[in-house]
Amino acid sequence: MAEPSKKRKGSSSTTTVVGQHHRGTSGDPPAPNTPSFSSPRSLTLFSSDDQRQRYYSQFSNRVILDLKYLDVEFFDGETFDWYQVFQNSELVEFMSLKLPYYHELVRVFYSNLKIQDGVVFSKVHQIPIVINQSLFYSLSKLSSQGVPFEGTLVDDWKHVYSSHDAHKMVCNDHANMTDKFLAGSFIFECRIMHYILCRVLLPRSTNLAQASEEDLIL
Repeated sequence: MAEPSKKRKGSSSTTTVVGQHHRGTSGDPPAPNTPSFSSPRSLTLFSSDDQRQRYYSQFSNRVILDLKYLDVEFFDGETFDWYQVFQNSELVEFMSLKLPYYHELVRVFYSNLKIQDGVVFSKVHQIPIVINQSLFYSLSKLSSQGVPFEGTLVDDWKHVYSSHDAHKMVCNDHANMTDKFLAGSFIFECRIMHYILCRVLLPRSTNLAQASEEDLIL
């Protein structure tokens, strides 16, 4: 993601734009052992047999993406225009969070997840969890200002947005505009921005090299 010659100031080692926590490394919480369906610990995780059955049948083996975060030290003294955009949007602090988490509890949270009228409801260790928009903004330290984005072009942008012009803006002069929209054809600054979008802000586990129309809009 970063050029091989990019050095962290004050260090002889190379650095990357996006950091990653690996399970079992120093500073991370140890991954708890998965309890059996009828173990005492399993009984404390859920409020009902239905919750427990749904978890073990649909969620217990799901892969949780490893934590990715923005390494802000990489950008000290740099002049990337898009980094200033992230700062102005109050996204940098959110994307650089490196808090510990437990895979099993994440799975339990999602197995009990319900969303009603924009409010998230779940239950872990039989404790109800309710997250409304104001609490989410408070926890994430994100701004509540901006244009709502749900994966498609918002109405306010439709009269000014051109997919072809957007492609030309982010791609280098030698890019094949009729071929697949690959990150390798981006100018350097846009390539870094693409990887931050698809690894930190809207993470996905596969196909990082190919950008989507959603990535381009963002």
